Parts: sequence; structure tokens; C-alpha cells
Amino acid sequence: MGKAIVDPIADAFGSLAVDWQEVDECPEATADNPYGEPAYATVRIRLPHESSAEVTIAEAVWSDRFKRPPWWMRWLLTLGYLIRSLPAVLMLIGPDRRDHAFWLDDPSPKKRPFLSALCSGLNLWGYLASPDFRHFMRVGWRLLTLALLLSALVGLGAEYPWLSVGISLIVFVLLATRINVADHVITAAARDVERDRLLDYLESRLRWLEQRCESVVIIAHSQGGYLAHQLLTRDGGRNQEGVRRFVGVGSGLKPISILGQTRRPAVMVVSWLLPAASLCLTWGILPLTSDAPTMSRIMKALADATMLMAMPVAALASERGTTQLNGVVDSLRPHSVDDFLPFDVTGIEGWRWALIGAGVLILLCCVPAVRRITKPAERSFLELPQGSRGKLDWQEHSSQHDVVGRMLLPVLPEGVEQEATPVLGHPLRDHTLYFAPDGILVRHLAGDLLVDLQEATRQNFRAEEWQEKVARYSQALRKQHDRRRMFHGLLTLAVTFVVLIPRLALGASLPGAVLHAWLPLGVAAIILSYLFTRRGHKSLREAVAALDTELRGESSHKPLLAVLPPDRRLVTAVALTLGSFLAATGALWLTYIQQFLPQWQLSHPGAGLIGGVVLVVLAAATASGYRVKRRWALGAAVLTLLPPIASRVPHSPGLPTWAAAPGLASSATVVLLVSVAVIALTRAVPVALPARCKDDMGRGADCEVLR
Repeated sequence: MGKAIVDPIADAFGSLAVDWQEVDECPEATADNPYGEPAYATVRIRLPHESSAEVTIAEAVWSDRFKRPPWWMRWLLTLGYLIRSLPAVLMLIGPDRRDHAFWLDDPSPKKRPFLSALCSGLNLWGYLASPDFRHFMRVGWRLLTLALLLSALVGLGAEYPWLSVGISLIVFVLLATRINVADHVITAAARDVERDRLLDYLESRLRWLEQRCESVVIIAHSQGGYLAHQLLTRDGGRNQEGVRRFVGVGSGLKPISILGQTRRPAVMVVSWLLPAASLCLTWGILPLTSDAPTMSRIMKALADATMLMAMPVAALASERGTTQLNGVVDSLRPHSVDDFLPFDVTGIEGWRWALIGAGVLILLCCVPAVRRITKPAERSFLELPQGSRGKLDWQEHSSQHDVVGRMLLPVLPEGVEQEATPVLGHPLRDHTLYFAPDGILVRHLAGDLLVDLQEATRQNFRAEEWQEKVARYSQALRKQHDRRRMFHGLLTLAVTFVVLIPRLALGASLPGAVLHAWLPLGVAAIILSYLFTRRGHKSLREAVAALDTELRGESSHKPLLAVLPPDRRLVTAVALTLGSFLAATGALWLTYIQQFLPQWQLSHPGAGLIGGVVLVVLAAATASGYRVKRRWALGAAVLTLLPPIASRVPHSPGLPTWAAAPGLASSATVVLLVSVAVIALTRAVPVALPARCKDDMGRGADCEVLR
């Protein structure tokens, strides 16, 4: 960790700027150091012709300092604790820091004029861009992922029982080894004696460092963040006297604190009652989602309508066109009073009504208990006591997707949580790559180190310039991450739509459709996750390389990305989406017509399907903020024109050729929609990042155009 933080300084100011002298750990115990001396490094930082200072970097590795249970009991104790804390799985799909505006901001409505409130309510795009919609989409994505994982487990267990047994044995073996990281968490959350021993060890390391340094900065990663927090709260904050700053990185403070709170009987009862209420409600209302007649009728109407657009214009003047139109109207017309309802409440048995009532009753009983447990007066257990030096500078860094550090609740003191750290956007890889040599966080911490040296020595270490450059590239990486994650989500949504809609149209329930489609959905999720994670890693390396170029004082790098402003995406995205739907459905109908009318010589009926796939990808990219190339959209439109231009269909003499061209109506509509999208793209001016804007006084200011 320490070497990764000072290496960017050596890269920026030359190899002679950092002199690293490392000393190995000495495990021999003495009266002053009962745990021996830690491994440490003495670092001399010299800026050319300017400043010089010395830093001591020591490590405190706690993971081998506590006694573990025997290997034959380790897996059993771990599984027992995991089963006991099973409701904690809800933390994985719960709110994160991005949902702050939805959960924690002031919910009191502001009075607005009636017309303004009405226009705001009808602004669909404004709602789609709001934090509320993004919150529900994230929760829905996590629920879909959880349902997909459960479906995959059920499917594997049913089709390949021996494979399931083999995987279970591998898990048991891993839980009996030192790789069992869950046992570390259990030690911190539930084993008081072992945790106190760890804190004694960390306190000894802190005393060793205080004897050699004027001030101390603690940087703690993952579970170390929880232990360091416990160390600084010990005995009213006695260990804060020599500490200047406490930095948590991907900290396990929140999840381990919640696991520790489950030892309270009230919290444990509520944590089990809430999932029980959810299961009761889900099982009770299951018949309401067992079929989808409304969806089937809508899908039939869409199919008939697109069939009309795939037929030649000459064929629509006959009885066939009238029949198709009547089919569209008949599909949408309700045939009984029950058709006006989204579901049939009369088909629910009495015991299901009892489950629904029990679920509602449990929820009503849990609401006051949750409010009492989580009220602000009782959420101060994470605050640090004020030491003799005053309020400690406490910072928490985490990515938006780190499965350990991203949690929103419990709330930390104001100003502690920093802006999201750009990593990859992967819940597991993010947690392990904060201190990677090509990461942005180590350069941020290097800037903090230069600030500390500048304040301590009253010398110039160019800290302000360093921090300004790191801040600009961090903002650019966050915007790049946001558009990449949205692109990933929209493509996942498109694949899910394509896979599930046919099953839902045939009357399947949503859980049943996911259960039966786990294999294609799982394969698509793995492929998309791999592609976007790899692209994220490449983008991160490119941005950090450009940042290093600026830190070395070389010429500024050209803008790394161009992001479309949110108000310039709607027209293009909607036009391309509609065009992709018409192109794909038109191609499917042409293929269907070719099978039943072999005398029609249809050429390239699948070209429209390829064009539809291209258009939906371009629509997702545009909605995410990418500036797509206009020739790609025009090329997809040309593909949809191939069947009506190249096909030969028998027609009456004297009838214009265009009237007998199959798929002409859908292709012409696609071309029109693509033309609208291309015009909107031409008028949209992207914002280049990273860049420095100028305020009204001509001074530099970070770009804030993309919020």
C-alpha cells in the first residue's frame, strides 16, 4: 500500500525524488514491543531544487494474529453463523451511496404552482433521469440478478446433481482452510476476546509509530477499517492523540457493524421477521402474477400491426389487410369486465389471503421497531469520540459498486464519506484494486501525503497543483464510469426483454419466465460483465497514464472522452429504439412469409434483424451519453432497405413495383426514424473531459456541466 502511494511521486518528479529504505519485520518480543517490530520503510521525498522531508511507513498485518478454530470445526462454525445471519443477504441488494437523494434527503414537498407540478409530473424523461428512477432500476437489477442466481442453482441441482455435490464439497473444503475470509469477519463481529487481542496488537503498532513520528495517518482497507475504527474509539478515544487522519478504503465498518448489531435480540428478531413478511406476501400474491392475459393481448396486437408493415402495399388493399386490422383491434378490445383488471382477485384461495394478512401484520409490527432501532439518536455508535487534539480528520473512500464499502446505511458523520472512487464497476474486483499501481486512489493519497508534508515542513511540495489535476481526472473517470455502467445496464435490459417477453406473452409469470430462461440470461450476464469489466480496466489505465503525463509536467493530454449532455439524448435514443423494434420485427415477419410463401423470392430477409440489433445498441449507447457515429445508424438503415429493394414478388401487370415490395412500409419508417436520430446527433455537442473550464472571472474551475 505505502509503496503504491509514493511510486506516483517518483514517476512525476523523477526516480531521485523518492529514496525508499525498507526494513523487514522483527518478530522477537521485547519489553517495549511485545509483538516485535513491524516491517517498515523510511522514505525520503526530495523535490528537485525545492523541498525535502522524511516519512515512515509501517504495516500492521492483523489477519495472522488471532487463534482460529480447528480446521474440522471452522467450516461448521462458519456455516452456522451464515445461517444465523441469513437476513444480512438483503444488504447486497439494499440501497447504496448513490441512493442518498432517495433515502436520506429531506422528503418534505415544496409548494409549487399547479401547472408547474402538472408539467413536472408529465415529464417522462425528467422522471427517467431522476434519482428515484435510478434507485428503483438498481434495486430491480439486483433482484433480477438474485433471482437469476437462485434459478441457476435450482437448474443445476435438478439437471446435474453430481455437479452440485462437487461444488458443495469444494466450498466445504475452502471453508476449512485459511482462505475462509468469512471467519475473519466472524472474529471481528462476534468474538469479543479475539477482537480485543487484535486491538491490543494494533495499539502496540500505533505506539511504536508514535515514538518515531510527529503525527500519524492510519490507512485501513476492508475489515481493517472496522478494526481501526474500534481502535480509535477505545476507552474514549485515547489512541487519537498522535493520529492526524484516519482513512478507510473499501471499509467493512458498516456491514460488520450491522452484523454486530444483530447480537441484540430486538435487531435479530426484526431482521428475521422482515424477510418472513416478504415471503408471506410473495407466496400469497403469487396467483396474481401467474398469467399475463393483458400482456398476451398487447403482444398479439403488436405482432399484427408489424405484420401489416411487412406486407406489400398491394396486399393491404385486399381482404387480408382488413382482416389484419380487425385482428389488431380485437386484440386490444376487452371481452369482459375482468379484462379491465390487471389480475383476477377471485382466483386466490383462502390460505393465500391468510398469508397476505400475516405478511401485512408482520410489516405493521416491524415498522415501529425499525424506527426505534434506527432513529438518529441511536445511530451515533459509529461516531468517533473527540480526542485531546479535537475532531479527527476521518475519510472513507469506496467505489460505487464495492460490495463491502458501497452501503448507504448506517449513516456516517457528515463529511466523512468522500466522492466515489473510480475503479472498474465490479462488486468484487473493485474491493481488491484500490491500491493497484495503475489506480486513481493511490494518486489521490499521494496528493494528501504532499499536503501533509507541506503543512508540517512549511515547504513547497506542489500539493495544490497535484490535487487539482487528480480531481479533474477523477471527475472524468466518474463520468466515464457512469455512462459505461448505464450502457451495460441498458444492454442487459434489452437482452432480458428479448428473452423474457415471448414467455410472458404466452402467459408465464415473471418468476417462472426467469426460472426457465436462466441459461441464456446467465450466459448473457457473464459475457456482458466480462466485456465491460475489461473495457473499464483499459479505460482506467489510459486515464491514469494521461494523468501521469500531466503530473510530470508534460503537455496536456487530449480529452479522453466526450459525453453527451442529458438533455441531448432523448430524441436520438427514442428514434433509434423505435427503429430497432420495427427493423427486427419486420425481418422476423419476412422470414415467416418466406417459409409459407416460397413462390415469393425474398432476398436477405435477415438483414433487417442485423440492422435492428445495431440500432438498439446505438440507442443504448446514446442514452448512456456516448457520441455514436452517424454512419453506423445510416448503415443499419440501409440493411433494412435490402429486402424490399432486392426481393421479387409476383404482382399484377400495371401495378407499380414499389407497391409489391415486401417490408417497404417498415423499412421506410426505419429510415425516417434514423434520419431524425442523425439530425439530432448532428445538433448535439458533446462535452470533452477532462478539461478545465473558465468561470466568469477567467479563473480555472472544474467542469460541472454533467450532473
